[in-house]
Amino acid sequence: MKKISNIVILAGGDSDRFWPLKEKFLFSILGKSLLQRLVEGVLPYGEQIFVVCNKHNEGSIHEATKGKVKTIIQNNQGTGMAAAVLSCDSEVKDNVLILNASDFFDFNILSEFLRRIEKGSPDFICLAKKTKEYFPGAYIEFNGENIVRFIEKPAPDKVPSDTLKLVVDYIADFQSFVKVLRETATNADDQYEKGLNSFLKNKTKTEYVLYESYWYMLKYSFHLLSMLRFYLAENRTSMIDKTASISKNAVINGVVYIGKHVVIGDFAKIAGPCYIGDNTIIADYALVRESHIGRNCLIGSSSEVARSYLGDNVMLHRNYIGDSVLANNVLCGAGAVTANFRFDEKEVYSFVKKNKINSGLKKLGAIVGTNTKIGVNSTIYPGVKIGSEVLIAPHEVIKQDVGDNLFYMNGAGMEKK
Repeated sequence: MKKISNIVILAGGDSDRFWPLKEKFLFSILGKSLLQRLVEGVLPYGEQIFVVCNKHNEGSIHEATKGKVKTIIQNNQGTGMAAAVLSCDSEVKDNVLILNASDFFDFNILSEFLRRIEKGSPDFICLAKKTKEYFPGAYIEFNGENIVRFIEKPAPDKVPSDTLKLVVDYIADFQSFVKVLRETATNADDQYEKGLNSFLKNKTKTEYVLYESYWYMLKYSFHLLSMLRFYLAENRTSMIDKTASISKNAVINGVVYIGKHVVIGDFAKIAGPCYIGDNTIIADYALVRESHIGRNCLIGSSSEVARSYLGDNVMLHRNYIGDSVLANNVLCGAGAVTANFRFDEKEVYSFVKKNKINSGLKKLGAIVGTNTKIGVNSTIYPGVKIGSEVLIAPHEVIKQDVGDNLFYMNGAGMEKK
């Protein structure tokens, strides 16, 4: 079947809702960045792939995708997604498939797009998914089986159907859509959806593909844990590099990946699925279960890491890290722990841009940004986020989020001098 002429991946946002983590699609899971996985997944379906980026992440995107994509710097035309799409005006011609860099699904469904394009030359196809619970996204309003319009984030009592439109949009004539989109006026962050509605008003060949498999969206930092669980479960084959040094007294169960020059000490236990990156040390009596440990890490003696994501160069010393994310270059002093469970057994909340967000998780620990050091015997409450370049003094109890570049002592943060 003929491929789609252009695939456009939108990656120009600032990831501010992903704080304290940065550039969500560049996070590496099991040795591959999420963007690399996305590009490899859609590559069989497109003639050329464009990534709409910003001036800050363009270099990282080129490095992550190994020259397989062309980058387009997002300009200030329009708002939200519309700005990213309008930035492609001079580069993208003919038909196009538009995707979000932060959405992950079974890319095999795109073969159904190709089949329909070959069969009937539709003007528009989108990917749709039924939902039983309210989700703040774009819903499809139908007239019978025909698409009438898309409604972005309706009130829960005003949803037009039980069907969400995912951001997987095929448009047969991109330049015609761009013209309509540029003329679309709005005071809200829904220019793309309103432009799409205007574009489809006079189109008779509009279709949707109903999708029933997995869909993961990286919107908030704690979503990384759901993504991690999925990819760990997908990896069904163990691999232990021949250069790894594993004590005869260590216990390894389940599916594990153990990288080059990894050292696993006496009576340490690895309970898969797990990924342990190159040059990492799992010291004596340490326990790692269902987790991702990056490169050049130290999981100190008697530490436990459970269902967590650790980046590169993370140093632990007799710590408990549960259902947490520690970005690169985080150090935890001896006895520092993450609490991950509420005594009332309710779901854990997290604050995002001053809004209280239900994570939907019964267990959620801490999210810690890069280059942060946590002092000995400190305790972090469930769902708390700590920024990058932060110093936490010993014996602190952190109940609320801590911003970037702070020294936290006596229950308060102050600018580092």
